[in-house]
Amino acid sequence: MNPAKIVVIGADAAGASAASQAKRRQKDAHVIMLEKTQDVSYGACGMPYIIGLKKDMEEVVAVSAKEFREKRNIDLRLNEEAIGIDIKKRVVFVKNNLSNHQYELNYDKLIIATGAKSNLPPIDGINQEGVFSLKTLEDGRKINKYLSSENCKKAVLIGGGFINLELADNLKKRGLEVVILEKLDNILLEYSDEIRQKAIEELQNNGVKLFCSVDIEKIESPLKVYSNKGTFECDVVNVSTGFKPNTDFLIDSGLSFFPNNAIEVDQKMKTNIEDVFACGDCATIYHRLLKKNVYFPLGTNANKQGRIAGINATSGNEIFEGITGTSVFRLFDLGIAKTGLSFKQSQEAGFEPKVTTIIANEKAHYLPNNKDIIVTLISDAKTKQLLGAQICSFDGILRINALSVAIYANLKVSEIKYLDFAYSPPYSAVWDAVLICATQAEK
Repeated sequence: MNPAKIVVIGADAAGASAASQAKRRQKDAHVIMLEKTQDVSYGACGMPYIIGLKKDMEEVVAVSAKEFREKRNIDLRLNEEAIGIDIKKRVVFVKNNLSNHQYELNYDKLIIATGAKSNLPPIDGINQEGVFSLKTLEDGRKINKYLSSENCKKAVLIGGGFINLELADNLKKRGLEVVILEKLDNILLEYSDEIRQKAIEELQNNGVKLFCSVDIEKIESPLKVYSNKGTFECDVVNVSTGFKPNTDFLIDSGLSFFPNNAIEVDQKMKTNIEDVFACGDCATIYHRLLKKNVYFPLGTNANKQGRIAGINATSGNEIFEGITGTSVFRLFDLGIAKTGLSFKQSQEAGFEPKVTTIIANEKAHYLPNNKDIIVTLISDAKTKQLLGAQICSFDGILRINALSVAIYANLKVSEIKYLDFAYSPPYSAVWDAVLICATQAEK
C-alpha cells in the first residue's frame, strides 16, 4: 500500500500546524505543503511591534522553510499557488508564480489553510506609492523599508481597528505624527463606553489624532488623503478595514460556505466533502456561547484548528470544543481585552444582557504609581450566566483569561465573585476588581 498523500494549501499558522501534526503522526505519509508566496510560518501579530522597534521583519518567522524540509521532512513548495480543486478527481490545480507553469496534484487527504486577505475599500488612488495594507510578511517588509528610505514624518491610518491602533502606537515610537480616519461614528464599538473613552484618552495623551464618521474621497500623490473631514497630507498611508477569507478560487468547488465565503467546517475541521479539511482564517470556527459557527480570524485560533485538522487527516478523532471569543491588544501603555459576547451580540443571540462596569485600583491603594483598572461584565438578567467580559488595564490585562475560562465553564456571576484569585499588594487589591464587578453584577 502506497503512503498517504496529504496536501496542505497554505504554510502560515494553520497550514504549518496541520502539516507538522500530520507528519508527526504519520511519518511515512507524503505531506506536501503549497505556499503561493516565499514566506512560511510567521507571526503577523508581531509586525506592528517590529516596525516600532525598527527591527528586521524576518524576526517574526517562527519556523523556516529549511526546517520544514530538513527537520520535519515536509515537501514544502514555495511560490506554488492552488488555483482550483476537483473534488471528484481528488486533484488540486497548481500554478508556479515564478514560471507560470501549471500542473495537477492528486491527494488522499486535503487540508485548506489559505488564510484571509485585506478587505480594501474602493478608494480612488489606493494603489499609490506609499499606500500599504499591513497583512502579510511581504507587506511588513515593504512598509518597514519605506518608512526608513523615505524618512517618513507623517502617517495617515485608514480604519480604527486593532491593527491600526497598534500601528499608531508603534509609528509614534518611531517619531511620526499619526492621524487615524475611521468610517464609523466611533472606535471599539463592541466595548463599554468607559473602556472606549479610556482608549480614546490614551490616543490623545500620546498625540494621535482620531477622526470618526470619515468618508474617504481619494488619495493623491504626493500623498494627500481627501475626505469629508478635510485633506490630510502625509508621507505614508496604511489601510486596514477588515479581512475576508481567501477562498475565491474555491467558490465553485462544491464546498459549503459561510455568508462571507469562509469554508464551513465542523468541530473536527471536516468540510462537507469527504477527506477535505479546512482551518484558520479561511474557515469558520465554533462559538461555545452561541452554539454555532462564526468567523473569528485570529492566529491563536488558526494554530489550534490547524493542529486538529492535521490530527484528523491522519485518522485521529480530535474535537475542537470552541472559542469564547477572546482577544487582547496594547495601545501605548494600556491593555484592552475582551472575551465572550458584547451587549449587542448578547441581545441578538436572544439573551437579556445586563452590563456592569466598575473602575477600581489596579493594586493596593497605598502603593505608588497605582492606576485604574476598568472591568465590564455582561451577564444574563434571568440566569445570571456570564456572557461577556472586558478589561482595560495597565498591568493586569491577562485577568481576561480567567474570565474566558469562566465563560467556558458556564459560570454565573454569583460563582465568580468568590473565585480564589491570587492576591499580593503589588498585583491587586485584596478584593480584586473582577470579584468586585461580579458582586455588583449579581445585585
